[in-house]
Amino acid sequence: MMNQKRFPNGKTKVFNVTYDDGVLQDVRFVALLNKYGLKGTFNLNSGLMESEFEWTHESGRVIKRLSIEKAVPLYQGHEIACHTLTHPYMHDLSEQEILHELQADKANLEKLFGREVKGFAVPFDYYSERIENCVRESGFSYARISQESRSFAPQTDYFNWKATVFHTDPELEQLSRQFIETDQELAIFQIVGHSYDLDVEELWDRIENIFRMIAAHKEILPMTTIEIVEHLRSLSGDNQQ
Repeated sequence: MMNQKRFPNGKTKVFNVTYDDGVLQDVRFVALLNKYGLKGTFNLNSGLMESEFEWTHESGRVIKRLSIEKAVPLYQGHEIACHTLTHPYMHDLSEQEILHELQADKANLEKLFGREVKGFAVPFDYYSERIENCVRESGFSYARISQESRSFAPQTDYFNWKATVFHTDPELEQLSRQFIETDQELAIFQIVGHSYDLDVEELWDRIENIFRMIAAHKEILPMTTIEIVEHLRSLSGDNQQ
C-alpha cells in the first residue's frame, strides 16, 4: 500500500460528471454540484449559444440552450470542453469541415470563458480514426466518446476516453455504491449525460442522492476530466498529446 498511486492530496478515488450541450437545466444541475462541492465538465457548442437555440425532445418537452450571458458565469469553477461548433453528425463531414467544427468551437469557447479549452466530447455516437486525427491536430488533450466503460479503472487511451456510466442507467445507484466500496487503485467514477434528461426521466432526486452519497466520503476527490487526464499523464510520464 505504501507504493500505491494516488490522486492529488493523497486521495484514492476521484469523481466527475461530464454533461453535454449547455442547456437551461444546467442552471439547476450546476447548483447541485456546487452544493455538494463536486466538479463537472461541460461540453458546449458555441455556435448554438448566441441564439439560445431550442428543439423539441421526443417526449414533447422543449429543450433550450443557455445563452452566452447565462453560461459564462454559470460554469465558473467547472471545466469547459468542446462539443463541436454546431453539433453535427460528423460522419457526413469532410476533414476540413470537421477541423472547422473543432477549431472554431475551441477558439470561441476560449475567448468567451477566458481560459484554455483542452477537452473534446464527441456529439452523438459516431467516432472514427479520421475524427481522432482531427482532434489531435486541433490541439486537444483528450476526446471523450459516447461509450461507457462500466469500470473504475483509469482510461489509458486519452483520445478514446470512456466515462463510467450514463446517468439514465438503471444500475447507476448500484455502481455508485460499488465505487464507494472499491479499493481499486486510482479508482475513477464518471457520470455522463445531459441535464435535460433529469427533467424528462424525472431523475433529479436520484442524482442528488448520489451526489450526497459521494460527497460524504472524504477519500473521494472531485476533479474535472482534464484534471484527471493530466494527473494520470503525470503519473505515467506521458506529457504528450
